[in-house]
Amino acid sequence: MLWQRALTAAVGIPVALLLIYLGGWYLAALVTALSLLGLREYYRLAAALGSRVRPLIGYLVALPITLTPAPYTLPPMLLLVCVWAAGELALMLRYVVRTKRLVGIENIGWRNATLLGLLYVAFLFGHVNLLRAFPGDDVSLPGLGPGIPFGAGLVALVVIACWATDTAAYFVGKAIGRHKLSPKISPGKTVEGAAAGLVAAVLTAASMGRWLGLPLVQGVLLGAILGVAGQLGDLFESSLKRRAGVKDSGALLPGHGGVLDRLDSLLFSAPAAYYYLCYVLGR
Repeated sequence: MLWQRALTAAVGIPVALLLIYLGGWYLAALVTALSLLGLREYYRLAAALGSRVRPLIGYLVALPITLTPAPYTLPPMLLLVCVWAAGELALMLRYVVRTKRLVGIENIGWRNATLLGLLYVAFLFGHVNLLRAFPGDDVSLPGLGPGIPFGAGLVALVVIACWATDTAAYFVGKAIGRHKLSPKISPGKTVEGAAAGLVAAVLTAASMGRWLGLPLVQGVLLGAILGVAGQLGDLFESSLKRRAGVKDSGALLPGHGGVLDRLDSLLFSAPAAYYYLCYVLGR
């Protein structure tokens, strides 16, 4: 219901913005909590499809991936995930050699849902910590004076761009959408809505990027990347739910569904923004 969505947003948005501003352990705690809740939802989807899941192992490995504040997040995150992935790949290779049966990528993912959940939720969402720690000069808001950390502005840019993309895609798609974007995955999404979401992301990133000191061209490119990545993340999560035969990943957030339903765009957008900014800013 609309009032439930509004109430959840009214409570959640100020808290999230405060923790983004504070950064450090405060934001890392939020990222960790949301990652664990998202992992729980993902493992339930995987189990519903008959996949073998080891949730406790996933939760324990996720903690050092997301809880440590950046800039110390990336090395252990990559190390843990790479070691785990190498071990699982070796097991899959052994299976292929012994049975002489090829295993497709999709089969590997669902067979090893514990690893895929870590990659999909904890690894991707951990990039929010990296964005928050991105080096740069503090910025100011008109009338409020200086003091907004550059990294906090980046996280806010990505979050607002994701929200703008989802909102524009939904309303434009409902109003004038005629051509289905991916009917087998998400029948409600349209090409017209996707185009509107992309435009909204570009306008948001370009305007906020100027506030953060990014050249206009870089802001526009960042917006285009966020618009595409966010909608791909939305489609990816929709495909998981469709295969599991559920409408929402959970019911934790009144009016919004589950944590993954709210984070799906951000999971793809945060890493895309981080690596793009690393490249263009050389930091």
